[in-house]
Amino acid sequence: MNHRRTDSGDDIPDPIEQTEHHEPVVLKLQGFFTLTLSQLKYFTFVIIGIAILWPWNCFLSASAYYGLRFVGSPSLSKVYSSTMMSVSTITSTLYNYYLSQKQSGADYKKRVHVGFNMTIVIFAFMAITCIVQLFLDMNDTVFFLLLMLMVLTSAAATCLAQNGTMAIVNVMGEIYANAVMVGQAVAGVLPSCALIISILLVGDKPSKQEKIEKDYGVFVYYITASLVCILSIALLYWVERHKPNAAYQKVNRSMEMGEETSLQLDDSDDIEDVPTQKQFIPFAQLWSKLKLVVMTIFFTFGITLVFPVFASVVESTNNKSESRFFNKQIYIPFVYLMWNLGDLMGRLMCGYPKLRMLITSPKTMFTYSLARLAFIPLFMTCNIHPGGSQPLIQSDFWYILLQTLFGISNGQLCTSAFMVVGKLCDSDDEKEAAGGFTTVFLSVGLAVGSVFSYLIVLMVG
Repeated sequence: MNHRRTDSGDDIPDPIEQTEHHEPVVLKLQGFFTLTLSQLKYFTFVIIGIAILWPWNCFLSASAYYGLRFVGSPSLSKVYSSTMMSVSTITSTLYNYYLSQKQSGADYKKRVHVGFNMTIVIFAFMAITCIVQLFLDMNDTVFFLLLMLMVLTSAAATCLAQNGTMAIVNVMGEIYANAVMVGQAVAGVLPSCALIISILLVGDKPSKQEKIEKDYGVFVYYITASLVCILSIALLYWVERHKPNAAYQKVNRSMEMGEETSLQLDDSDDIEDVPTQKQFIPFAQLWSKLKLVVMTIFFTFGITLVFPVFASVVESTNNKSESRFFNKQIYIPFVYLMWNLGDLMGRLMCGYPKLRMLITSPKTMFTYSLARLAFIPLFMTCNIHPGGSQPLIQSDFWYILLQTLFGISNGQLCTSAFMVVGKLCDSDDEKEAAGGFTTVFLSVGLAVGSVFSYLIVLMVG
């Protein structure tokens, strides 16, 4: 094998000859399992995707716990969810915009590491507040303000990690953007599964209690957020260790050629490590190339936020059945699970070229994103007034099918949008700046969607 000498004097295989061989194997269990570098990278970004969304799910899923935590202050208990969403979305929108403007000299890998390190500390602290008597005995108003401070800093940490991650995957190749999207969908599925299992095994918790008790379930859930971030950092370090053998490589060509697996590297297209951004790219320049893509992201997430409104009020048309499944304590979490499974399915299918689920035309995806408004009148045909007026279509199957399709369309659209960004940019600087540009529209879409959801609440009411 031919070799070439690096500046440090080390011999490494000639890249031309390296393309004749298989990509590096980073882990091998003889006869059982082989992990290649491209698969390790894909798995790493799936875990990063989970870590990015897990903190949000933690605060959202802990609503029931804080309802009991603030049992002595009903007003705080009622406003926890709405205040948490407002603080999180406003912080994300403002900080994402700030990060999108801090481009020149930006080290995006450092942003990922700083974001996850912040999250580790925040959620280790949040876990402690669930079991340490000092915090359990704390004044409700003081604890509520402390909790909102943690939501704010957690949102900022997530912005750092997400901004850095999207900049990196835009340079590395679209399949890694797919990995992040898949990871975020997995982070949506897991809490729904955990909630259903806990209700089936433990039953419903009483709505009132005499004393605030330690909650080791929420403690474990918060600690899990820290552990996922630790795992993400460890996997990034593992990938870094294999840089001398093979640098980050783009995989766009393998997808365009429709190869069997979406995880195969194109060994003939080596690139150096994701560089520090040198040139500032103005929003006007990015808008000229990505306007339909970012408007797709905006409308997709804005319209998607009507889903929790219907999911929380629509009950089974068989609510008089003795089967526990039709009880709303199981039925509603099940609907959330079906939406999230649909979302995961849509994101996964975009990673397989033969399925032709990846939308590459910006005009098509923008039109598709607006067409999803049609789901709103369709949801109105379901059991939106349980115990009151009869639904236009008295069928649980119809409603669950709608939610699943709504989830699939969300997964397909947001994944397609983020995967094509790199192809529409001409330089690495543009690709990195586009990471912040797209996350700004994501945050604004969520913020506008949360306001839009109030209008849907009035319509449903």
